[in-house]
Amino acid sequence: MAQAVRFEEVTKRYPRGWTEGEEPRYASLRHDLTSVGKRLSSRARGRPARETGALALKDVSFEIEEGESFAIIGPNGAGKSTTLKLISRISYPTSGRLRIRGRVAALMEVGSGVHPELTGRENIWLYGQILGMNRADIRRRFDEIVAFSELGGAIDTPVKFFSSGMQLRLGFSIAAHLEPDIFVVDEALAVGDAGFQAKCVERMTKLVAEGHTLVFVSHDLSAIEAVCGRGIFLRAGAIVSEGSVTSVLRDYIDWIDRRGDRELGFAPVSGGDLTIRHVTVHDESGAERYAFATGESVEVRFHIHVAAPIRSPFFSLGISGGGPGTLVLCSMLDGPERFDLDPGSHVVVCRMQALPLGPRSYELWTSVRGSAGIGDILDWTRVGDIRFAPPRESVGPGGATLARLYSPVVVEDSWSLTS
Repeated sequence: MAQAVRFEEVTKRYPRGWTEGEEPRYASLRHDLTSVGKRLSSRARGRPARETGALALKDVSFEIEEGESFAIIGPNGAGKSTTLKLISRISYPTSGRLRIRGRVAALMEVGSGVHPELTGRENIWLYGQILGMNRADIRRRFDEIVAFSELGGAIDTPVKFFSSGMQLRLGFSIAAHLEPDIFVVDEALAVGDAGFQAKCVERMTKLVAEGHTLVFVSHDLSAIEAVCGRGIFLRAGAIVSEGSVTSVLRDYIDWIDRRGDRELGFAPVSGGDLTIRHVTVHDESGAERYAFATGESVEVRFHIHVAAPIRSPFFSLGISGGGPGTLVLCSMLDGPERFDLDPGSHVVVCRMQALPLGPRSYELWTSVRGSAGIGDILDWTRVGDIRFAPPRESVGPGGATLARLYSPVVVEDSWSLTS
């Protein structure tokens, strides 16, 4: 199959207005002449010219086949929009080779591809002619574009009077219905309402089924998983992983989780005569671990030091997903266990059986109350983190994102139809 897009060690550097102290904010003849003089002087002395400016992409190589739905995911500043601008020929590489095969229609931001002074009707004709379509093809598609955008009552109104949502409707409708060989969509869909977003996803899926190439960038990972078959994970201008959209999404979500993790070797926390020096997490065998599979048992050990006798303290352990409240609460306040703490070092252990937590990172919190069950010796305090991964590979269309993004609890389930 032919390749619609091919990146060969592409590097993109924005040289102006990005590096403070080295580049001016705006172009000037004096700066250009000074830069040329510096480069010539460096070459005369046998020194390579020092590159300045912000590096958006570095030696990026990947291929997109014709008729493929391809995702580009990553955090803000990873180089996603720069990659789309290169594909759309809005920008050009600093080095490397980029090959584009076919006509490109791009929706890079709200209002992209439309002229604010022209009416919706005039914009449809203008965009079609820019794409090289003849009047008969545009006329054949015109009613379909207007119907999809749901802007029939405003089609003869100048676009500058449209709301951002109306501009998105018009821009997407035009770009998606004028038969582009390569359809490039950035985060602009986030502006639309839920109903129109669903229509857009359906339209993009149809385009791919008809043999068009789709390049999709979005922070809506569920939409990425539903629409795309393959993709790349970009970070800091470089490819971290490439492959099926399921594997790339898992790599990205795992990276997000790991980035949220913090060191468990926190500074000791104290309350009264009790000090928690550190906290360790272990599996059933007693091995120290901080990553578990859904359904595994977990043992949390509090390594404490007591300065004076403490009679019958009540320890509590909470597991939080980062929001208000806890997902799991284990407390001696509702159990039969009691013990006294003499001066010296001790290890207090909490064992949790078969935790049904979904794949993501979680925070560990603890508190200690006095012998009457009231009055905090140690107030609610974050003391560590653990991570959970799915016990098996999910095969459904939401397997990479559903449990990780929407549900912190995993239970065994099955579905059937009975008449």
